[in-house]
Amino acid sequence: MKLFKIILITFYREIYLLRIAFMSKIFGIDYVSQKLSLCPKLVIPHLLRRNGAIIGNNVNFKENIFIDNASGDEDARGDFSNINIGDKCYIGKGVFFDLPDQVVLEKECAISAGVKFVTHSDCGNRIMSKWYPRKKGKIVIGFGSWIGVNAIILSGVKLGKCCVVGAGAIVTNSFPDYSVVAGAPARVIKTLSIIDEDNS
Repeated sequence: MKLFKIILITFYREIYLLRIAFMSKIFGIDYVSQKLSLCPKLVIPHLLRRNGAIIGNNVNFKENIFIDNASGDEDARGDFSNINIGDKCYIGKGVFFDLPDQVVLEKECAISAGVKFVTHSDCGNRIMSKWYPRKKGKIVIGFGSWIGVNAIILSGVKLGKCCVVGAGAIVTNSFPDYSVVAGAPARVIKTLSIIDEDNS
């Protein structure tokens, strides 16, 4: 019975992925992005990998993953190759990836529901661009870090290993290992004590 269930799930997943692959040939990567926000969680890592993302082992996705600017932006790659998620990460419901630049989640990160990774800001060819020109940058979340619900991580931010970002924080700057940050803009409120990670 268990083997039959595995075969059935695999068959369902492959049919689902083939249908999306066929439709993406007609409608492009934005079609795949739309389906990612609706598809069952068992399909998500496979759909991301087949469209260029690097997804490690034992990554746990919840539903409703949102991707923007995989196409249409001047720096868009036309796929999901700007996503790199390490082993044993957790990606909560409704996480948002903006893809003009890379989003790298190192191993064992926990990304809570509603977190947004925004790799660029651009008001377009408008007068405001004289004060706020286009800006983009890679986001890196270090090994073992935990990002709280609805936090926003902006372009160019690099968090060291085992950082914590409080719920609702807006992270505009980079922080070193073991930082606990909160607020808008985020500031260090605590530094975690260093432990022996091999014996934890």
